[in-house]
Amino acid sequence: MIQGHFDCVVGRDVCGWAWDRANPDRPARVRVLMDGVPVAEGIADQHRPDLEAAGIGSGHHAFFVRLPMALLDGRRVRLVLTGEDGLPLTGTPVDMDLPSLAFRPVAPPANPTPLTLSVCAIVRNEAPYLLEWIAHHRLVGVEHFVLFDNGSDDGTTALLAGLARAGIVDHVPWPDIPHVAVQCPAYIAGLARLDGRSRWVAFIDADEFLNPLRGETVPDILRDVDKAAGLLVPWRLFGSNGHETATDDLVVRRFTRRAPAAHPLNSQVKTIVQARLVARPDIHTPRITEGSLVDEFGRIGGSQGHTDHHAVPDAARLVINHYFTKSQAEWQRKRSRGRATMSGDSTSRWRPDHHFQAHDLNDEEDRGLASRAGAILDEMTRLRGLSG
Repeated sequence: MIQGHFDCVVGRDVCGWAWDRANPDRPARVRVLMDGVPVAEGIADQHRPDLEAAGIGSGHHAFFVRLPMALLDGRRVRLVLTGEDGLPLTGTPVDMDLPSLAFRPVAPPANPTPLTLSVCAIVRNEAPYLLEWIAHHRLVGVEHFVLFDNGSDDGTTALLAGLARAGIVDHVPWPDIPHVAVQCPAYIAGLARLDGRSRWVAFIDADEFLNPLRGETVPDILRDVDKAAGLLVPWRLFGSNGHETATDDLVVRRFTRRAPAAHPLNSQVKTIVQARLVARPDIHTPRITEGSLVDEFGRIGGSQGHTDHHAVPDAARLVINHYFTKSQAEWQRKRSRGRATMSGDSTSRWRPDHHFQAHDLNDEEDRGLASRAGAILDEMTRLRGLSG
């Protein structure tokens, strides 16, 4: 007998787990039926740590069965998942509305906002990098920042307080919340602060730099997708460049080597979204009340599967330079800060060392942002003057 569970449909993927206790080393097959008609099938052979921890074999029993694009039209269906024995998996049958991957344009906002583009982020002990990050983003068209300060003790708090006095940022103290990961609650609070103030908001991290590839500003690019609810912006993951220690030079000049655009780790996206259309923010892709999330070519989020994993290797206008590792020494400091996506009492808050090796990819030279270092330094000087 096949044991298993249907979890959810995300984008084109039907997700869950299945295994045959009598033959635990043989991946179980899963069939998807809609209104009694078989529409797709797949193998449950993907690893999930939570399955392994729960004693479900080796943990390699998760499935992501991709549905045909033609089926995803928003209609209501009865979904049944079966194993090879023909019996329904737990959680099915279930009546549900399928995702719709047809583009749904949104009307322009009823009232203009004072700001076109803001950034919302949570930071902790980012003093060596924060002024560069803010200066760069002001140069590419970000007008305001809502920054949640998660217990910094390295000078970040004083820096943000000065910038807040100058009106450049909203500086919001944001201590740990017992048993709660603090990042998403910060995004919810940030969205409330931007309500009616900013048309677009980018939810990014302090090691992520929006990088317009053709010398445009980000608002220039957003004007071309203003009928979408949001723009999916792909990562370009930068490695350590072989550096073992930190220096005082700019991040964009120290780290100029990255993974190829088609590398699987570059299939992650972050989202710049119309603030008025967010039902709930999230780390990579928010839930929206209407419309569609698209990449710069108009491809809808979810058309490749999970909306958080949307590969755009051919991006030509906007990417995110993701300086995930920096040098070996900086990686160790990053580890000690923990992850805002995990609660402070979670053992998963601390990144394992193998994350450095997995993300330290230096295959290709990319000096696009390094070439803008002079302008960034000038803006940093200006910001120091404004913030006192």
